[in-house]
Amino acid sequence: MRRTESRLLQLSVWGALGFAVIGLVLGLVTASQMIFFDGAYSLISLALSLMAFLAFRYAGKEDTRRFPYGKETIEPLVVVIKAIVISLMCFVAIVSSVTEFFTGGSEVVLGPALAYALLSTVVCFVIFSMMKRKKDSELLKAESAQWMMDTLLSVVILIGFFIAWLLQGTTWAFLVPYIDPLMVLLAAGYFLTVPYGLIKTNGRELLRMTPANDIQERIVAEVQSLKQTYRMENAILRTSKIGRTIYMEIDVILNENSKVTTVKEMDLVREELDKRLSDIPEEKWVTMSFTMDEKWTA
Repeated sequence: MRRTESRLLQLSVWGALGFAVIGLVLGLVTASQMIFFDGAYSLISLALSLMAFLAFRYAGKEDTRRFPYGKETIEPLVVVIKAIVISLMCFVAIVSSVTEFFTGGSEVVLGPALAYALLSTVVCFVIFSMMKRKKDSELLKAESAQWMMDTLLSVVILIGFFIAWLLQGTTWAFLVPYIDPLMVLLAAGYFLTVPYGLIKTNGRELLRMTPANDIQERIVAEVQSLKQTYRMENAILRTSKIGRTIYMEIDVILNENSKVTTVKEMDLVREELDKRLSDIPEEKWVTMSFTMDEKWTA
């Protein structure tokens, strides 16, 4: 699984490099702010994809001496950084497009621009489709979101330039110079919604908040079921999700009527909980402690 993930991250890096070079050069040649924005976005995507790939490689190396609890925090941290950088780039693009819109727009060489938009739409969609299949990796989810944005951006470019091509030579030709900055404004404005979702999800993990509601409710239900089955006085559950790991700390308070009295029986309870939660795809780091004194659960 990690090998497939590594290959997809490498594909993302090379794809971003190709579009960065083509977009920046063609943006200057065609005088299109939209294509230049696409190239600049790809250049930033390249840097972010490299960061994601290096983080993935680093997180995969065991180092229990310095990281006794693993390196899962690296993934949400990288995703949050990616989202912040993309947001800043979108803000800059919005300011630039508004300025150009009110200064007469820009004349674009439409032939090469249309060819670039068509090629970009097809290639970006193919890479996005490949990334989307891997749903168990936060890094690939972020890369998938990045390529989804690239695909939508390419579609906007294609539609916009096609409309501009149709308007040439008509009474509406005066609108053509404004189509390019308008596309940048619409695309950058829409793209701001994607980083928000990434920051919201991965920010929760950096703050060690509880996992998604469906997973949290499932864990609570299973722990409560075990509590009743083994006549536990109480079972205090604390959970958090970081990267691909769900951390569960369960403090079990026993009394004279509890069915758990030996270390062997305690291990059987741990084993039963593990089986009940086996269908949850994330890795599980479970710490289950048993006591008859509530003060040790604080």
